[in-house]
Amino acid sequence: MSIFRTLLIFVLSVLLGSVLVSVANTHVVLQSLAAIGAEIPPAVRIDAIRRDLLGFGPTLFVVVLIGFAIAFPVAGWIARLLGKPWRRIGFTLAGGVAVACIMLAITAFYAQALESTITPVASSRTLGGLLSLALGGAGAGFFFSLLKPPAHTR
Repeated sequence: MSIFRTLLIFVLSVLLGSVLVSVANTHVVLQSLAAIGAEIPPAVRIDAIRRDLLGFGPTLFVVVLIGFAIAFPVAGWIARLLGKPWRRIGFTLAGGVAVACIMLAITAFYAQALESTITPVASSRTLGGLLSLALGGAGAGFFFSLLKPPAHTR
């Protein structure tokens, strides 16, 4: 497989992960508002998703790119050790764990370096929200494993 094709699949996976995580973030925040009584019509939800994709998306793309650039080679290496049946599971988990680690690292950075008590990505305040974001990364990892064939099989 050419390096160009691998890079294209990687960038598409990062893009998909960024979109899924951004949409999950918007949904979790809007659901929290709805839980306290706010009425959020579908048009407002769609507009919020669009705005988050445009505003949060570019930054999210960069941090997901960095996370996946670390996680996917590790997943590929482990998959080569364990064998082909573990490959899809490995990349799926790598995507999810990368996003969860990113969100936890951002929060830790704010707490440690900036002495702040805020959670910059509001949806990651709860375990359910953090898992929702991680699910977006897992979806992107699964997508990557579908498009990129293994380097070699065991």
